[in-house]
Amino acid sequence: MNRPTRFGVLVESILGQFGFRDDFLVESIRSRWASVVGELIATHSYPDSIFNGILFVAVDHSVYGGEISMMRDSILAKVRDVCSVPGIRDLRVVVRRDVFSGRSSSAKNGRSKR
Repeated sequence: MNRPTRFGVLVESILGQFGFRDDFLVESIRSRWASVVGELIATHSYPDSIFNGILFVAVDHSVYGGEISMMRDSILAKVRDVCSVPGIRDLRVVVRRDVFSGRSSSAKNGRSKR
């Protein structure tokens, strides 16, 4: 780069170059997950990954998967607005109790990393 560049553009370039962009975006969503879906659903769900513009959300029970599926459009809008994550075009729910077995209640709320 031979000219001044905004820091955000530089970080985005580095994340993309090393393949960390989706991981960074997932962490951004995780840190605000309770404000996106509410405290109750946040304790039973977890933004797991992003692949090809699809946000995969792990849940510990199919009931919460159904709730998230019904809230799909609202969640996608909030992810774009509240989390400032553009480019998420769909959401898929996966029941994965194993994701929650090793996490404390504070981690379920998105207050710490897994």
